[in-house]
Amino acid sequence: MDVTDYTQQLNAINPYLSLLIFAILMLSMLVLYFLPSIIAIMRQHPQKWLLIALNVFAGWTGFFWIGLLIWALWPKEKLTAFQAGQEQGWGPYQAHSQTQSFDGSGSTAETLAQLARMRDHGTLTEEEFTKAKERLINRL
Repeated sequence: MDVTDYTQQLNAINPYLSLLIFAILMLSMLVLYFLPSIIAIMRQHPQKWLLIALNVFAGWTGFFWIGLLIWALWPKEKLTAFQAGQEQGWGPYQAHSQTQSFDGSGSTAETLAQLARMRDHGTLTEEEFTKAKERLINRL
């Protein structure tokens, strides 16, 4: 095999290799463009549909894309969804009525009973209940 045969074989493979490289680059750029949407979907963001729509229509601007990425990565505990006029927490403190909220007023026994109700309802985890109970006992 001489040099001309090798060059002809290389040129015959080259269009397919170029097409493969082009397809990989385009796919990776598409994934990068929709990264805020992908993160919002995977993190169960409460405003994921709004974030996806903004990403599709306005994500091509650099600053807006960075803003969408920050919004998608924002800590879950700080995100709040407003539905039907009630504030619904998104994190360890799920939506609950005012009668179930812990305000710390009243006697120690009432406060402990209120904490237990919140734990039984699922508003507090066992670890959060234990920490609150210890703080209440240490306050005495």
